[in-house]
Amino acid sequence: MALRLIDVMSARLGPILLTIALILLSLTIFCYFSVFIPFHYPTPNEEESDASWSFGYIVQMIWSLYIVWGILANYYFAITTPPGSVLGKASLRGGRDDASFQDVLLEMESESLDTFTEQPPICKHCNLPKPERTHHCSVCKRCVLKYDHHCPWIHNCVGHFNHRYFVLFMTYLFIACLYYVSMGVGPFLLLADEEAPWPYWLDKSLVAFSMVVATVIGIAVGGMAGWHWYLTATAQTTLEQYNNNYMKSVCDSKGDTFHNMYDFGAARNLQDFFNIGPRGRYPWFTALLPLRIPPVGTGKKFDKSGRGFVLACNDDDIV
Repeated sequence: MALRLIDVMSARLGPILLTIALILLSLTIFCYFSVFIPFHYPTPNEEESDASWSFGYIVQMIWSLYIVWGILANYYFAITTPPGSVLGKASLRGGRDDASFQDVLLEMESESLDTFTEQPPICKHCNLPKPERTHHCSVCKRCVLKYDHHCPWIHNCVGHFNHRYFVLFMTYLFIACLYYVSMGVGPFLLLADEEAPWPYWLDKSLVAFSMVVATVIGIAVGGMAGWHWYLTATAQTTLEQYNNNYMKSVCDSKGDTFHNMYDFGAARNLQDFFNIGPRGRYPWFTALLPLRIPPVGTGKKFDKSGRGFVLACNDDDIV
C-alpha cells in the first residue's frame, strides 16, 4: 500500500516538479545575463579601449549560450523522448512504428539462443514479452527498455532512448552551477554591502536566492551526475547495479568471480552510449553537442562481452 502511494505521488508530482524546475532555470538564466554579465563586463567609457572588453565579452557570451543550450536542449529531449517500450519502434524485422505482440515475440525468440536459457519471459504486470534489461515501471505502468529509473523531475522514465539526454542534462547543469557560483561571488559581495549602490534593477533577494539554489543544486546534481557517469562507464543501469552487487556477493561467497556480461571496458561502453566510435554512426564531437541522437541498437538486444556469469547461480540467487 505504501509503495502504491509513492507511485501515485510520483506520477502526480511530475508536472509540478517540471514547473518548479523551469521556473528556477529561468530565474538563474535571467539573473546571470542581467546581473552577472554586466557586473564582470560593464560598458567601457569612451576614453577606454574596448578591444579587450569586446573579445572577453564575446567569448563569455559564446560559452554561456553553449551551456544554456546544453541544459535546455537535453532537458527537453529527456522529457519528450520516449524511453523505449516493448511494442514501440519495434521490430528489427519490419521497422514499423508499432509492433504487434506476435512481432516482438518472434523477434525475441529468434534471439533467445544467446540471450535466454528458455523461452523469452513475459511481464507479469502488462503480459508482454520482456526483452533483456527491460523492467516494468510501477509509476508509468509499462515495461521500459534498458530501464534505469523513473524520474519525477522529467516526468518520464529514464531508459534506452533518453538516458543519454538525462546524463548530459545533469552534466551541463553541474558545470553551469559551478560557473554560476564562481561568477556570482562578486555580485553577491556587492549586494551584501548595504552601503554600496546596487545598479541593477533585479532585486537583491532574487540574486541571493539564485546563488543558494545554484549551490544546493550543484552539490546534489554533481553527485548524481558522477554516479551516472560511473554506471555508463561500467555498462550498468541503476537497477542493474543493485542486482550486480548482489550477484557479486553471491559469487564471492562461493569462491567465484562475477562479471557484468554487458561490460566491454569504459572506452567501448562510452562509445556505445553516445553512438560514436567503431560501432557508432556519429563523429566523436557529437558527444559534446546537445543534439537529438539515438543510441546504438533497438534496446531489445545487447552485445555480450563473452564473460557473462562465471558462476552458474540458481534462480533463487537472482533478484
